[in-house]
Amino acid sequence: MRKKYKHYSEEEKLNLLREYEESGLSVYKFVQRCGVSNRSLFLRWLHQYETEENSVSLPAEPSENDMANRSKDDYRQEIKAQKKRIRELEKALSFSKLETKARDMMIDKAEVYFDIQIRKKSGAR
Repeated sequence: MRKKYKHYSEEEKLNLLREYEESGLSVYKFVQRCGVSNRSLFLRWLHQYETEENSVSLPAEPSENDMANRSKDDYRQEIKAQKKRIRELEKALSFSKLETKARDMMIDKAEVYFDIQIRKKSGAR
């Protein structure tokens, strides 16, 4: 029994490639999710469109006309999302600082306990 393969039009290929670029998924997971017949076919499309300079591009930056047509709610939502992202990054930074401080304390204790120099001296070559 032969498998029946689906033939994709150029438009379908480009749409799938655009979705792949926007999804951020691995090729394997994207192929599974979208139901493309196999991964090597999809990789061939990627290679083909990159070499032909018809590569899929990300959405363009908003132009001045697009920005003028945005509502205040859109701006508020964007600002809210950016503030949330800033809070997340500040939290990650503070956690990183705590990790660094704990690591330094552990090295200090190990140097005292084992009576050896762990950190390099600043003038060492």
